[in-house]
Amino acid sequence: MTDRRSLPGRPSWTSRLRLPKDIAVLTLATLGGLALVVWGWLMQGAEYTPGLLLQFGSSLVLIVPLIVLGRVLERRMQRTQDALSSNLADIQAQMRATRARLDTLGETSRDGLLDRHRRRELLLREAERAPTAELLAALLHEAAGLQAVDDGGVRTRLPGSDLWLRLDLRRTAAEPNQPNQQNQAQPGRSADEALHLTLEDRGGEAASGTVWARDEQASAVARRLTARRTGVVPGRASTGTVATALRDIDGLLRLLVATLRTAIAARTGQEPQDLGRLIELPNEQWAISADGLWCRQRYFHMRTEQLLDARQDWRRYTLAKSWVDREHFLDAYRTAHALLSGSASAS
Repeated sequence: MTDRRSLPGRPSWTSRLRLPKDIAVLTLATLGGLALVVWGWLMQGAEYTPGLLLQFGSSLVLIVPLIVLGRVLERRMQRTQDALSSNLADIQAQMRATRARLDTLGETSRDGLLDRHRRRELLLREAERAPTAELLAALLHEAAGLQAVDDGGVRTRLPGSDLWLRLDLRRTAAEPNQPNQQNQAQPGRSADEALHLTLEDRGGEAASGTVWARDEQASAVARRLTARRTGVVPGRASTGTVATALRDIDGLLRLLVATLRTAIAARTGQEPQDLGRLIELPNEQWAISADGLWCRQRYFHMRTEQLLDARQDWRRYTLAKSWVDREHFLDAYRTAHALLSGSASAS
């Protein structure tokens, strides 16, 4: 039979009667103090009584208020602790509820972002395969919504020419007598927006332009661009050169799609750095945006005000960098300077 007094974890009667250490010390100190008081009284007799009473009175004056104050503070601290515990419990409950909502929203947002990314990638691939007016308008809307491209659209240089092809959406009335032109909303554009193709020089001055109507072939737009081009101006390519370059209109449009892809990727964090509101990719090292000239291979940004500042030679400063390709930079610098100085003067 097991003795209950010897069960493990059950304290013995001696340990239950043992006083706490603090109380024992306090008791011994009190008894020692009383012994000293009695000893002093025995030694001095009645003359010791006034001093003893004075010390007792002083002790009461000092100790009693401290005890009362300590108890008041203890009660207040206890109430504060209880209030903090209650508030902490409420905060923890709110945090759990907020975390649950964030988890739900996070799953929804992640699913939404993934769906949008997949839709955007599908749109880019379709436009790369067959660049049509509807696909390019939808891509321009997507990039504009991300503030990834300039308000004036994007452009690319015609090979072997000193003219550029610009693609943009304008909130203007449709051109008269356009084939297949319809005043109805199209995917990627609103009812009062029209997709424009423009031939322009390095500084952005238009040589010819036309609306790209829905369901119209790109080749028809290219022929119309060539026919509407103004007479040959010194320093510009001849009509034959432009016609030859526009013969591969699908190739030029794919270059514009590549520019839109880069702009969207830079804005959504898929590229190493943001390129601002992109206008043109003159070469593989540089990008021209509305806020200046960006290096695509490392972080280097020449702001528009620096680019147009005649007091400081930022061109020479950049050419002194060991990683700069001189030919690529000079070409991009000339184009950016001409384009952005024209935009600054117009504004």
